[in-house]
Amino acid sequence: MPYFKADYVYPVSSAPMRNAVVHTNEQGQIISVLDESASQAIESSEIAVFNGMITPGFVNAHCHLELSHLLNKMPEHTGLVGFIKHLQQIRNNDSALIEEAAIEHQQAMYEAGIVAVGDICNSTHSLRAKQKGMLHYHNFIELFAFNPDKASESLKHGEQLLAAYKNLHGEKQYFNASITPHAPYSTSHALVQMIAEHASNKGMPLSIHNQESKEELSMYLSGSGAFIQMLYDFGINTAHWKTNAAGSMLSIAALINRQTKMLWVHNTYTSKEELQSVLNMLPHSYFCLCPNANLYIENTLPDLSMMMAFKEHVCLGTDSLASNHSLSILSEMQTIYKAFKIDFEALLRWATLNGAKALGFEEKIGSIEPGKTPGLNVIIGTPSGFDENSSVKRLL
Repeated sequence: MPYFKADYVYPVSSAPMRNAVVHTNEQGQIISVLDESASQAIESSEIAVFNGMITPGFVNAHCHLELSHLLNKMPEHTGLVGFIKHLQQIRNNDSALIEEAAIEHQQAMYEAGIVAVGDICNSTHSLRAKQKGMLHYHNFIELFAFNPDKASESLKHGEQLLAAYKNLHGEKQYFNASITPHAPYSTSHALVQMIAEHASNKGMPLSIHNQESKEELSMYLSGSGAFIQMLYDFGINTAHWKTNAAGSMLSIAALINRQTKMLWVHNTYTSKEELQSVLNMLPHSYFCLCPNANLYIENTLPDLSMMMAFKEHVCLGTDSLASNHSLSILSEMQTIYKAFKIDFEALLRWATLNGAKALGFEEKIGSIEPGKTPGLNVIIGTPSGFDENSSVKRLL
């Protein structure tokens, strides 16, 4: 049916509407949103009616689809250094297994109401899933090279991988790709500068894992700690490393062109002052939260109450199934709600329009507006609205 009605419709770009009706065409494009009075003119037999809240489709702004085969394979609460070391030990090279898991969990994301993904790619193992054209993707081709002498080699590898992703073009889906750095503790400033120049030339967003562990602060301020020891254990030369009193986030921000769209992921130990300084330096920044992964690895959460001051720049991700029990944006929303009682409208904006903006997809998805094809979900909650027991059903 082309008409969908619920107790509330949340367009996100405008105020929620009680007993409203969303009118779409057969391709899922929004024609109009009718208030209760205007919808009376429509034959009731033409309207699909639901108890709950109709919302746009969700945006998973940070995922590692190619790690889906590691579901339930990684121990919890190891801390980030322990997690990285364990991941290197069990990372599987069975391409068929990795590809099948990516297909299975892409389907799960679709059924969980997700319409778009910012996906981290270290290989081509997720391409087979993405060729099905189920979801919009921005593919972040992630690079590592702590030694500055390896920067050019790493960038060349990234450009080769980027070419493989650029050969796949969606007819109806966004399918973009850009080279991006992994994290401040795994990429030299020389490599970040090369990547930043590459992104600036292409007009594409960047993504970086940011301050997921306190050890990142120790590395930048004192040149010691678990990250330095981990690099040493991996046989990586750290002799060139110099401390930086600005800390990791501001050090990286200083290397990026002001007009670049930047996605900072995790931000578990980021201060309010750092967030404000980064926005002053890079006004097109978004701060992506992955609360279930934070609990899985470090057993802690960012200060979401503090981050409400930057709520127009916050979006949500799931991280990977190596560090999460599902790729569900609804579950991320519920974790935040349970811990901080963040207002549902703010949560929903983080889960939809802000994520779409962070990936550059806002012209088509993220809000229920005429001309867009955002997908539609219905969130079924308690009589009082959204809580940790709510569920989601995909309508379009």
